[in-house]
Amino acid sequence: MRGQVIAPDVVCAFTVLMLGCSSGAVSRRSADSHDAYALAACTDSMSCCIQRNPGVPEACGLSAAEAAVHMAGMDAAAKHTVKDASEDDGWKQHCIDTYVRCRDQKKPYWVGDCYACFRNCEGQREWPYELCYQR
Repeated sequence: MRGQVIAPDVVCAFTVLMLGCSSGAVSRRSADSHDAYALAACTDSMSCCIQRNPGVPEACGLSAAEAAVHMAGMDAAAKHTVKDASEDDGWKQHCIDTYVRCRDQKKPYWVGDCYACFRNCEGQREWPYELCYQR
């Protein structure tokens, strides 16, 4: 017993075997379209885990109620941010029309940088009359 030396090859093989088994490589399932969608749609590690393990919230360290609350919040956020591109309430055309008037009119003169105000209007969805206005 004294002075036994374990061969480095055995230690290396044992380490590789243990790492391979513990990483889930043995139980890896084939990727289907649902998995691909889950990978593309998740925004953080918790939502990714819930989407990869549908019906098994314990795999993510959550109870069923916690997983439902998390996914409801994700659905609400997605509905809030996704908006029809054609639905702009007329603000975009208002920004364009006001920019063209600001840029092209000689009299009355406009005060302010018309293009900067146009970019501001695109972001704020209303013309910044305090920055660009007719004299």
